[in-house]
Order: sequence, then structure tokens, then C-alpha cells
Amino acid sequence: MKIDRLAARRMLGSVNQSDVKILRSPDAGAADRSAPAQGLRAERPGFSLVELLVVIGIIGLLVGLTLPALQSFRESARRTQCAANVHSMGVALSAYEAARRCFPPGDDAYSGRGHAWSSFILPYLDGDAIARRINYAQPWNAPGGNAEIADLVLGTYVCPSGIRTFPGKQDYGGILGAAVTLQDDGALPRGWEHSGVLYATDAGHRTGVKASQISDGLSHTLVVSEGVDRGFPAMDNESPIGNARWACGTNCFLLSSRLINTPDVDGFTSHHRGGVQSLYANGRVAFMVDDTDPAVLIAICTKAGGESVDSLP
Repeated sequence: MKIDRLAARRMLGSVNQSDVKILRSPDAGAADRSAPAQGLRAERPGFSLVELLVVIGIIGLLVGLTLPALQSFRESARRTQCAANVHSMGVALSAYEAARRCFPPGDDAYSGRGHAWSSFILPYLDGDAIARRINYAQPWNAPGGNAEIADLVLGTYVCPSGIRTFPGKQDYGGILGAAVTLQDDGALPRGWEHSGVLYATDAGHRTGVKASQISDGLSHTLVVSEGVDRGFPAMDNESPIGNARWACGTNCFLLSSRLINTPDVDGFTSHHRGGVQSLYANGRVAFMVDDTDPAVLIAICTKAGGESVDSLP
């Protein structure tokens, strides 16, 4: 049968090209799918401006929460180290008293040489090598030896919370006694200048205090307390900041305020939050809070006041 060529062409033209299936090999299809379309940029993940601001805000919040805790931890460590310093002084003072049958004088003033309690206890404070270099027959700041040794900074005598630095710094002072009363117009008791344990020697008090003279009890009498970053230039015309140097006998102080951490007062001051570290004559270390009862504070700064203390710091 003959088919009209014109009719056949018309029939083929009516076929929808989308219905025509083109056979391809599997490899060719995979290659087409894996090949990136030319002219198109590949998308990359990233942060929007809002997301970035949120992340920065979270980081700032975490830092704000962590920093105070970190600072508190560091101060706690400094306070612990300060207590360890005071404890070491307590051990040395007890060893000195056991060997000499008396506590060292706070200030060897009567001899005119002015050596300090903190210098006398060096052999019992792992400072025997330094003590051997000191000529105690000469003034504490005698040129050619003592003066150079007095400039040494000894770690045990420096509170880690202190701020100021200078040669021979001493952040702990011996307790001379109490020079304050509960009443503003109250009269100081007789002998108040020597009412403490580590007093300055004079014609009537040429040696240190014996334990038997502390009638209030060793456990009820302070011998050392913090006096951090104290000192005034040319104190007593002896040397710059003489009352805050470990070798100088003037690194003792009286209780001259009813409150601890009173501004512009020489002793019983610290940078610890809420109080000061202190040492009793029996070697016990105590942290005295700022609101310690004034009557108790006066009582524990004297060795034979006869006061009745119900609760000790």
C-alpha cells in the first residue's frame, strides 16, 4: 500500500516533543547531575547581622556573670594567704617566747637602736640567714649593712591584697595597746602606752613581756594585726615610711579608733572585704569583722585590763 508522503509528514508533526523519551546511559545522567550549573554561585552558610548581635550579647552576659565570681575567688585566695602569713608570725613569736621566756619588744627604743619585733623573730621565721647579717648592736638603719638589709621585701610581711610597694614594706604591726575609750571624754588608764604585748621599751620597761604578765590570758590578747599600706613619709625623722618597715621598731600601733578599717588611721586596716586578719598571743589567727564590738576590741588589745569578754572575734 502506498502512503502519501505528505500525510506521513503531517502525522509526525503532530507528535508532542515532550512525549519523546530520549534514552541516555546511567553514567551520563550522573555526570549531568554532579556538574554545577554554569553561571550560578554556590550558596555558603553564614550569620546574619541579627544573629551576630545575639551571639555578642550572650558572650557579654556570660562575661558579666563570670567576672565577679572570678574576682571573689582571687580575693578569697589572697585572704587565705594573708592568714597564712599571720600564722607564720604566730609560730615564730611562740618559738621566741619559748626560747627567751618573754616576747620580743615591739620596739627596742630604750637602747636607741630601734630594732623591731619583726626583726627579732626572723630566726624562727625561716629568716635565720637574714638575721645573721643584721648587726643588732647598731641602729636598725645603720649605713654599711643594716640599711641595705632593711630594704629587703620579705613575703611573709606583705599582704597579697596590698597596693603600695616600697623597700622593706611591712603590712602587719605589733599591738602597743589601746589609746581609746568607750566615751569620747573618757580618761585613758595609767600605763596605756605599755598596755599591749609588743610595746616600745623605755627606762621602766627594758625587756619584753613575759607570758605570766598577760593576766587577761594569751587566748584573749592580740599581739599583731594588719595595717596594710600604712606609713607616712619621714615618720619620726628616721626614714621614709619608717613606721611601715619590718626592720624599724615603729612598725607597731595603738588601737586609736573604736572601729576597724577607719579611714586615715594607722593600724587595724586592710583591703579585705569586711575586716582584718589578727593574731592572738597563743598563736590563733582570727578575722576580725568591721563591726566588732568596741568594748571587745579595747579589751583584747590590752594584756592586763581585767575586762570580761563573752565572745571573742
